[in-house]
Amino acid sequence: MGTSQAKRAEVAARRNKAIQLRLAGVDWDTIAEQLGYRGGRGAACKDVARALQERRADLDKTAEELRAVEVARLDRLQAAAWGLAVQGEPASLNAVLRIIDRRIRLLGLDAPRRTEVTVQQIDSRDAELIEMINEARAGGEPGPGGG
Repeated sequence: MGTSQAKRAEVAARRNKAIQLRLAGVDWDTIAEQLGYRGGRGAACKDVARALQERRADLDKTAEELRAVEVARLDRLQAAAWGLAVQGEPASLNAVLRIIDRRIRLLGLDAPRRTEVTVQQIDSRDAELIEMINEARAGGEPGPGGG
């Protein structure tokens, strides 16, 4: 192992230990002291943040690679069933539709669903009740009609 490789392995081991300590509830000052961070708690915190960011990037890259493999598989399956599907053969047609649906979900191509919101008019009694609740939360005096 070369010097730079040894240093990278040392940094990775320290980061891993720092993450484990933090997950166990150890505070940043203690982590910095135990693992010899010269910059104290800030350096320990930044180092852990970098390590977690790198792990996230690795996971994202792996997920993208797996997604590409699955899309290729779906393409191959669709190509195999396509001929009979366009001729109207029911089983092949259903298979192609399921493959297309799966691809859409895998790639996040579904359009967001629209949600309709209905606003109801508040009458004066509701407004008074809301005012009283807000005043009670704030620790103030009750509003009109309050005791």
